[in-house]
Amino acid sequence: MTIMLGWMHTEPNAAGAPDDEARAAAEEVGDLHAQFGGLRTAMHQMHTELKDEIHELRLDVRHEVGAVRSEVRTELSDLRGDFRGELNGVRSEVAYLRGRFDVLIFAVGINAAATIAILGVLLRH
Repeated sequence: MTIMLGWMHTEPNAAGAPDDEARAAAEEVGDLHAQFGGLRTAMHQMHTELKDEIHELRLDVRHEVGAVRSEVRTELSDLRGDFRGELNGVRSEVAYLRGRFDVLIFAVGINAAATIAILGVLLRH
């Protein structure tokens, strides 16, 4: 269906253009006007759809970031637990070695005292 803009018909007609040419020009401009209107509507629909998709993507990204954040927190908590367990194991080993070292120092001290006592007895005679 061809749309004809009235002012586009009367202006060329008033300027002396033949009626059939003025009508054809008005119909052509009317068609262009309708096409631009259709483009405007299509662009508005695309804009609305794009806005909706961006909103959905934002929600998806927020959801994914929240899931990753939760996973990272869980992993960090597990790592802290593992680290504390390892640290307690190292502390136990250090305490054990400290006890063994204290026994060794005591044994060396007794041995040194006995050696000095024996040397003192031997050197006295």
